[in-house]
Formats: sequence, structure tokens, C-alpha cells
Amino acid sequence: MSTNRMMDRTAITGVGWTRMTKKSGESVLSLAVDASLDAISDAGLKPTDIDGLVTYYWGMRDTPAPAQMAEALGLISCRMSFCDSSGGAWAAAAIGAAAMAVYSGVCKHVLVYRAANARSEPMFLPGLDTWHSGQRQWNEPFGAQHPATIYGPHVSAWMQEHGLQNADLAPLSVLQRGNASLNRKALMTERITVTDHQESPWIVEPFRLLDCSIWNDGAVAVVVSATKDARKGPSSVTIRAVAGGTTGAPVRRRNAAAHWEMNASALAPELYRLAGVKPSDIDLAEVYDPFTGVALMHIEQFGLCEPGTSPDRLRQGDFALDGPIPVNTHGGHLSEGTTAGLGHVVEAVQQLRGTGVRDDFCDGSHDHDRRYCRQVRDPEFGLVVSESGDSALILRRDS
Repeated sequence: MSTNRMMDRTAITGVGWTRMTKKSGESVLSLAVDASLDAISDAGLKPTDIDGLVTYYWGMRDTPAPAQMAEALGLISCRMSFCDSSGGAWAAAAIGAAAMAVYSGVCKHVLVYRAANARSEPMFLPGLDTWHSGQRQWNEPFGAQHPATIYGPHVSAWMQEHGLQNADLAPLSVLQRGNASLNRKALMTERITVTDHQESPWIVEPFRLLDCSIWNDGAVAVVVSATKDARKGPSSVTIRAVAGGTTGAPVRRRNAAAHWEMNASALAPELYRLAGVKPSDIDLAEVYDPFTGVALMHIEQFGLCEPGTSPDRLRQGDFALDGPIPVNTHGGHLSEGTTAGLGHVVEAVQQLRGTGVRDDFCDGSHDHDRRYCRQVRDPEFGLVVSESGDSALILRRDS
């Protein structure tokens, strides 16, 4: 029995975005404002209705601070703000922070946003240590600076345990690129094949180029409201449960029995308990995907398939748009663009709301023709997993 008092008491009422590009030609603040105004309008609100702000970053702050956004949006009051440093591990937790603020009555409408010019104005320069404590003090002195060198050993251990090869990762890359080809805001939209994947260069084993997420410029935003304050209609999606957001993302959880066991394995049972659902109730999953192997580990450790079976389930089409559990329906970080996980929230909301996806190539209603439509058929529950499963949430279609 769930003891989640917040269940279905808060909702995501608006989502917004900019296109993901290699060079935006705009300031990060301008990108954040554009996406935020889109989300606020989508929620049927005015900027002055927003009274709370949430954002997050990792390393050097590359997203506008709440004070900057409050001024740029012309907010009358801001009763609560967060600017967390946990990066993609905190994406779902950011929604949780906003939900707690509106559930408690501190705020009525909280804007959660994330913006960066990560491709055209990269902050992580060679030799620049932007965080002198935490996990980085143990890996950077030994040359482990690229995320692939941090995640690689954990994914390699998982692959060794289950007898997998790099070619087993290829179908996810192909699937997500196909989904991105139906996404007007995505950066990488040209379809690829398993052969393309296998001919792409090695970056750090076990990852080839097409196993890796992309760097880009862009912004996304979400409005969270109490359900009693949500605009009536088909556009809101209720927050069924949210958990986590305090441990960071060290890949392997502290008391893990195996090298590939992430915080996901501990968080998943608690999240499902809070939501009052089972993994078999999930209709779509948007899982953090810095690399193909990590996304597959997320899928398994959140119980969407048995350990070691995700590559076979991929080949069978189980995670495709018309499969039992569509995964990363927007293309994810591998193809749409990296938004530190908040884009996964935006996509889950789009898929679950009554009006459906609004940035595919459908003309009018969604007919599920996969030449131009990526709308999933009649989903009710959506799972969103942040980096290493350090936070996650379950959303429900507002009935």
C-alpha cells in the first residue's frame, strides 16, 4: 500500500523548448527565457503567475541563476528557488522540489528550466578542474576526465556478466535515432543502421561514437502546479510519485553488491511503492542515456525487463514506439540533444497529455503512422529516470 500523500496532488501543466542546435547564436539566458515563455504559455499562464524557480547544473554553472530568470521574466514575486549542483542526477528531483513547493502552498506555479550553450560555449576546458571535491578528486588525477572513462568500467562489467558485446548496444542507438527523426526539435535526425554503429570509431571501450550522447545548445522548461490550480483540460499530467535526488551520480551505489549496480536498483522499488504501481504498469519510459549501455542498465534496474535481456528485448521491438514499453521516444540524449535529463520529462508529458505530442510531423490528429508520427498509443503511466537512477518519477495521464 502506498503512503504517498502527494500522489496526484500536483501536475505538470506546461512544457516548452527551443530547438537543439550546434550553435544557437543566442545567450544562455535568452534560450532559457524562450523555452520558459513557451512552457508558461502552454500552461495557460502569464509570466507573472510564476512564483517559484528551479534549475540545476554540474561542475560550472552553465544555466541562468534563478535571480537572472526572475528579472528577465518580470516576476512579481518569487517565494522559492533552487539551483542545485547535482547535474543530470537531479532532473526528476527538480520536478519533485517544485511539486513539494506547490503541494505545501508555498508557491502556486513553479518553473523548472535548464539551458546551456554546451556545444558553442563549452565550459569544460582541458586541465580546468571545476570541482575540487567529491568524485572528481578520485578520477581526474588518473586521467578519467571524459564521462566515458567513468561509466565505461561499470558498463563493461555488466556486459561481461551477461556475455554481451558492443554490437548488442547498437539497436538502442538505431532505435533512438529513428525516434529523433520524428522530432522537429532534435539535433541528429538522419536515420542510422547497426552497420553505421559498428563502423563508428571507438571513443573509450566499450563505447563507440554512436554509443555516446551529443553536446548541443538549447533549453527546455516545465511548469509545475497544484492540481487544484491547474488549467482544466487535456494538457496537464499528474505527478504520481517522485523519489531520490540526494546521492549524486557516482554510477555504482555505495553498498552495491555488483560493480554495475546503480542507485536505480535501490530507488526503483521505493518509487513503484510510492506510485502504487508495478513495472508492468509502465506504458513508456524516458531513461537517462549518456551512453547506450547506461540506458540499458537503467531499463533493467527499473524492472522493465530481466537482467541481461534488454538487448534481446530491443531486437524483438519491445522498446519501439509500437512495442509494449516504448523507450526514449524523442531520441534522448543520444539523438535529440543533451538537456541533463529535463528533456526526458518534457517528452513524457507530451506523450501522456490528452493533446499528445506537438513537435512531431503530424498534420492534425495523431494516426500513429511512423513515417511522421511518434505518438505512443494510449499511454497512462510514464517513467522518467535521471542519471544513474539517483532520482526518478512516475507521471500519469490526467483523466
